[in-house]
Amino acid sequence: MIITEEGCYMGLGFIKQSFKRQIFAAFLSVLLLLVIPGGVLTIQTFQSRVRMDYENRDLEQQTYVSGRISRMLELSRFAMESLSRSRVIKEALGTGSGNTIDVYSELYRGTEDIRNFAVIELYRGNKCRYSTGTVTGGLPDSDYYRILKEAETGKEVAVYALNSWEEDAGSALLMVKQIPDAPEPCLIVIRLSQEQIREQIRDGINARDGFILANRYLRPLCLMGTAEDGRVLSKVRENLLSSMDYNSDIRDNVYLSELPGTELLCLYITPPVLEESAVRAGYRVLLLLVVLGMIMCFIAASKLSDFFSRPINELYRAMKRFRKGDFDTKIELSREDEFQQLAVGFNKMTSQLKETMEEEVRAERKVTETRIAMMQAQLNPHFLYNTLDTIKWAAKANQVSEVATLAASLAGILRYSISGKQFSSLEKELEMVKRYCDIQRIRFDDCFTLDVEVSEELLHATVPKLILQPLVENSIIHGMEGLKDGRVQVNASVEETGGNGLLPDDPYIVNTDTEISGGEISDEKAGNKNLRINIEDNGKGISDEYIKALETDDEETLKGHLGLNNVNTILRMYYGKEYGVRASRREEGGTLITVVVPLEFGETDKG
Repeated sequence: MIITEEGCYMGLGFIKQSFKRQIFAAFLSVLLLLVIPGGVLTIQTFQSRVRMDYENRDLEQQTYVSGRISRMLELSRFAMESLSRSRVIKEALGTGSGNTIDVYSELYRGTEDIRNFAVIELYRGNKCRYSTGTVTGGLPDSDYYRILKEAETGKEVAVYALNSWEEDAGSALLMVKQIPDAPEPCLIVIRLSQEQIREQIRDGINARDGFILANRYLRPLCLMGTAEDGRVLSKVRENLLSSMDYNSDIRDNVYLSELPGTELLCLYITPPVLEESAVRAGYRVLLLLVVLGMIMCFIAASKLSDFFSRPINELYRAMKRFRKGDFDTKIELSREDEFQQLAVGFNKMTSQLKETMEEEVRAERKVTETRIAMMQAQLNPHFLYNTLDTIKWAAKANQVSEVATLAASLAGILRYSISGKQFSSLEKELEMVKRYCDIQRIRFDDCFTLDVEVSEELLHATVPKLILQPLVENSIIHGMEGLKDGRVQVNASVEETGGNGLLPDDPYIVNTDTEISGGEISDEKAGNKNLRINIEDNGKGISDEYIKALETDDEETLKGHLGLNNVNTILRMYYGKEYGVRASRREEGGTLITVVVPLEFGETDKG
């Protein structure tokens, strides 16, 4: 089955279309990542552990059986040494005659420890002269000469497999020692039959195990248990002849060891620790757990999705009602988790939006009322302007300069005021301030001066119209009374917005890091900065009551400072509550009025 990339995308899209499917997929992924690798690892670890435990047990069994056989051989060697040193036996075999009773007495005394599992035979030539068993006659000539050859090699003990034509069925184990200094070859032969060996080690072999005792050529001397059919021995012999591991392709466990000093091999055979059926059963149980886990995941995903989707659906329905205009929509959830916090946040949001919309309606109504008032104030303004222009030329004709100045300045202010534009350049705003101060200097007999310090670049900044003249008027009317050397100073600078455009708490701290040199500031650069305009005077200073009233928009207290209050209201309506007018007293005396608006460059005829 080929899974295409398009099929994968379709499957993922199908899952993403349902929250329940997504939870089920997440649970199922965790289940598969934990259960399948964990289950496989558990089964394999269990197999390894059981195999190790059984291998240790098998090795203990093999060690026990090998020890029993080694003990039998050790006792047999000790008996042969004892008989080979016996004077009675040497004389009887050497001369061919002797007291039979004395010989058998010596023979039985020397073989007391091995007679229960071995037969001892004394040979002169190829004839058995004395025996603890029932053997009569002697060995076949072929066997005799092979035994004799083994004994003459100088070895004290020789191992020989009898009945070579039946070697795959097992044969007797012969231990041979030649008696020295005899006129004719004399041999001591200890015969351990297969039945006698089985009897000695039977208690160390389990019913399902097998055992093989063989010489170094893998000719069996004893086969027991499951090894009696000879198939395991044949396979081991075949593997070794093929230069392979001796236990290759053998289903059973085979442990091979050599008996020290004998060149005899012991093979202990045990069945597999875990049958294939048992392992398959383990994987079937794992598969069943996965299926049950998938069912549990589906149930848990359904319950969990219902638990989460219920408040989400409630929130969705509330948002739908709010979108249709029901601004009193509220969500009521009897929960104490994040969904409750979400519901509380939604309720607060709808309340704040409702309040904001109501506030915008009130602000729009206030703007409308202000515009009506302005229109009423502009009734027949051209007639007034023409009349002032006539007064100006009449004053010049009669050489009355002060009247001409008053008329010209008032005409310029009137022309600027009645224009339909709501925004103007800072340069025009300052020009109107100068005209207004020209009028006031005549009125107050030159009791104050006006200083303007604004860079050439900032003169082109765009500001709302008629925001500086009311502030300068406030400084002159309320601060210069009784002074002969009054001073009003206007300056402008650029400050960083700090990301929120808020006015600084200390009006004397101005960020002047922004350097303006050469050329105009681009709109993009200006969008990150504010324009700060300071109007300072050396008058008597503003009171704390008015400072607080300005901060709280207390119109009742600011009745005597309507210009200050109106400018602050206009700026906040245009730009928001982060901008506006702030007042404070200077340490050296006088008042500092600070105006902060966004720094903008562009058309001045908007609005």
